[in-house]
Amino acid sequence: MGDLVWQNNNQEVLGKYPDLVETVWQQVQKDFSLEALPIHEILVTTLDDIFNEVYPQVTYFIKHDFNALMRLLYRIDVSERSVQKQMDIMPDDTALAISTLIVKREIQKVVLRKQFSQ
Repeated sequence: MGDLVWQNNNQEVLGKYPDLVETVWQQVQKDFSLEALPIHEILVTTLDDIFNEVYPQVTYFIKHDFNALMRLLYRIDVSERSVQKQMDIMPDDTALAISTLIVKREIQKVVLRKQFSQ
């Protein structure tokens, strides 16, 4: 997927929270499992790794179980408005747009939790 949106925006955050990638991956796994949606149990070392696991799952759910995807977005707290806005930016690939939102929101949740726990 190449140079994704969050990489440049989160270099400072990655430096501040060295366990960010691992914690974001744990959050993704938790949210998927709470909706009984499959996600691979793999070792991730970058945010791209996380995206590369989320993207095929989102693609599958768009094609085969859109309601499950909507439940996941609700659980993660991704609004319909932000989905529409992202799809306006990335109109050619709905799965890319939604996967990007999922990863960005999971990063945001983890960072906020870390900031408030300090």
